[in-house]
Amino acid sequence: MAVGLLAKMPGLGISSVLILHVVGNMDRGFGAGSLVAASWTAGAGLGAPLQGRGLDRYGLRRVFGLLVIAQSLFWGLGHFLPFPALVATAFIGGLTTLPAFTVIRLALADMVTEENRHTAYAVEAITTDVAYMAGPSFGILLASLASPTVAFLAMGTLLFAAGAAYLLLDPPLKTARPAADAPRPRLRDWLTARMACALSITVATSIAVIGFEVAAIGTLQKSGQLQWSWLLLVAAGLASAVGGFLYGGLRRPPSVFAIGALLGVFCIPIGLATQWYWLCVLAVPANLLVAPALSASAGAVSRLAPDDSKGVAMGTYASAILIGNVIGSPLAGTVLDHGGPAASFAATGTTAALTATLAYLCDLRLRSRGRDTYGARGEHPESSGALR
Repeated sequence: MAVGLLAKMPGLGISSVLILHVVGNMDRGFGAGSLVAASWTAGAGLGAPLQGRGLDRYGLRRVFGLLVIAQSLFWGLGHFLPFPALVATAFIGGLTTLPAFTVIRLALADMVTEENRHTAYAVEAITTDVAYMAGPSFGILLASLASPTVAFLAMGTLLFAAGAAYLLLDPPLKTARPAADAPRPRLRDWLTARMACALSITVATSIAVIGFEVAAIGTLQKSGQLQWSWLLLVAAGLASAVGGFLYGGLRRPPSVFAIGALLGVFCIPIGLATQWYWLCVLAVPANLLVAPALSASAGAVSRLAPDDSKGVAMGTYASAILIGNVIGSPLAGTVLDHGGPAASFAATGTTAALTATLAYLCDLRLRSRGRDTYGARGEHPESSGALR
């Protein structure tokens, strides 16, 4: 958990540091900086399943050895590159970024018993909230007090330290590694219809989370209260951590679909706020469900995946989160520009709630028809209640 937190902090601050490097060191606008950040995100989305497959087949140390070298080269030399080259290499940097979230969830699936796994995933989600509050703030603070170059190099140093710590710790991923002579698992062996439902609820959660961030920051900017954005992010992170703590203590957690749908519904009334303090207050109910939603969806994907495909499944889970970001961010921003804050929160919240509802109906139909989670190989003994 501690090493995972160390890796998540720079991971969640990468976009801010890349944008500030482009704006501060290259004298380009935020649009150009966002292009570099988007290139990194695209690479990360494509690389997550590939890294998961590598973890399945080769184990952590062989995969991370290559990733640490690639990250050291990018962060050590990237600040010397001209803008076009930086856009291209940012994609490669994202492709080879450290799969901190995937490794922690794989390790928990191996180290924690089934009855306590949802609690472990809730604690992992709480560490994500801590990293969410600390990582971007650390990068922005270094860029403003020292320079964007210092922030750039510090980001690389943190990633190198996290990668080295993973190599030394070598958390157990044995259940995700097949025998050397085992046949390579096929896509249809793990990407079943019910797995698609679990990934859909992950996308819905991500749409709600990123939609809230974009709409909230845009609302504060339009009302001239952007200076309070840090307090809003801290309040949101604390509320999510509290929600994760309460969720982790439940003996019988609620359905992942119910949590995802409620998260979307609770985002809708946030648009009624006109002052920063009301925005913080109205944001609390929705953010109480963020950590539980992420925890529940990660647990569902892990339970539905066969042992020899957990790595690629959790990598695809990380890509599902990025897909939700790609959908939710422009949706919230476009509606905010044309319809205002209330419409923006309503659009992203409704989209997330409807996606969660459709995923639930599809999963319910699959279970009523007796469809198993592992294709034609028969019902897995733990799969029938995997999504509750």
